[in-house]
Amino acid sequence: MITVFVIDRDPAVRLAARRVLEPAGFTVIAVADAAAALARLAVLRADLVVCDIDAFAPDGRPAISAIADLDPSAQILTLFPKYRDTAGMLPYVRNALGKPFTESELLTKVRRALVGPAPPPSP
Repeated sequence: MITVFVIDRDPAVRLAARRVLEPAGFTVIAVADAAAALARLAVLRADLVVCDIDAFAPDGRPAISAIADLDPSAQILTLFPKYRDTAGMLPYVRNALGKPFTESELLTKVRRALVGPAPPPSP
């Protein structure tokens, strides 16, 4: 079973993720803040972390930075408000989804993120 960890302070986002991903066969663990997420991620492995760009670790770092430090191989799908200017987002953010999102957008982005980054082109 594929485990997707969702970190977002908005209970509607966490509920939407469960309603979309669980029927598609994913195990969903959803928490409201980065401190709880990091504590859980320290003892269990997630195949994908879906994280609000505005979530911060207890030390003030962006949660996605703290997650990447905890598990450099972690696949991360970053959530951000659609109205937000994404210029200057953390440089290692490869997968992103604007909020609000449709069920189809979430499922598509999750599946793509689980595939991982594309390999570099061969010379």
